[in-house]
Amino acid sequence: MEASWCLDMGEAPRVVITSLGFCTPLGTDPVTAVARGESAVREQDALSGLLHQTAAVVEKIDLRSALKRRKDRKLMARPSQLALAAAAEALRSWPGSTNTLGLFVGVGREPGDDGESENALVAAQVDGRVSEAAVAGPCRDLYPPLLPLKTLPNMALAHVSIHLDIRGENGTWCGGPAAGLTALRAAIWALEAGRCDAALVVGADSWTSAGAVRDLLRISRGAPIQPPGEAGVALLLERAGETIGPSYAEVRLTQEHSPDSVYGHHRVLGDCKAADALLALGLRVGGGPGRAQFVAAEEGQSAVGVDLFITPEFACYPAHSMDVVDA
Repeated sequence: MEASWCLDMGEAPRVVITSLGFCTPLGTDPVTAVARGESAVREQDALSGLLHQTAAVVEKIDLRSALKRRKDRKLMARPSQLALAAAAEALRSWPGSTNTLGLFVGVGREPGDDGESENALVAAQVDGRVSEAAVAGPCRDLYPPLLPLKTLPNMALAHVSIHLDIRGENGTWCGGPAAGLTALRAAIWALEAGRCDAALVVGADSWTSAGAVRDLLRISRGAPIQPPGEAGVALLLERAGETIGPSYAEVRLTQEHSPDSVYGHHRVLGDCKAADALLALGLRVGGGPGRAQFVAAEEGQSAVGVDLFITPEFACYPAHSMDVVDA
């Protein structure tokens, strides 16, 4: 209600993007890579035997400069690693305090583990079918008690907060592409209401494993699927007039929604689900002056969206072509 009151009174400050961070299959500068015509979508050995065998996979997630302890990487599911890599990149040259920095994260639903729960899942079955009694008995006894600390979606926020010392207002939203946009809208509200001095918005998701692609094929019921992808994207937001460095674009809450956005980057970076809308927005920031709207909706829920404005007085980040990617 506080943010809405500010908007009604015409006193809401403008919110601008002052830094970006990417961890994508095309590296930390996907804007330039896409402009050069590069593509990360290719056949993956891990998907052999499935009806869909192409995906865009991050070859290496570099966390060396972000981790407080190298062994902490073992506690992170892949979306958490993607989130931390992108967040660290966005904050690399920012000199502001992290004590009052907000953190707003959009992430996918709970990812699969790396095999730690296999014995428990086998024990949950009787004659090839899941048994409630077995789940409550041998399955429970074999299930690793600390595994949820690795796979729960809100652990992405926890890892980013811990390793980058971010202590301001925070929240996690879980789901599809609307999750990233909802996190961005929450950050805009928090800045408008003065609840944080700056806000880091992070979107991260991974759908490139054999299990994830199998699920996508099952959900599609035989229809072709987009090449799946994975990415971490981070946007640093500040109030216009209070920025420490250059501003690249302005973001506003969408008042009137167009239909859900269709993103051209799927052909080169795959469909990155919870990170998808923020990835499209980040790519568009490097596209020169103009306006774009980004809209997404979870099944059975209302659409959410933001408007992006880039005028000539903004700094260029980092490409200049208007056709970097089809938003």
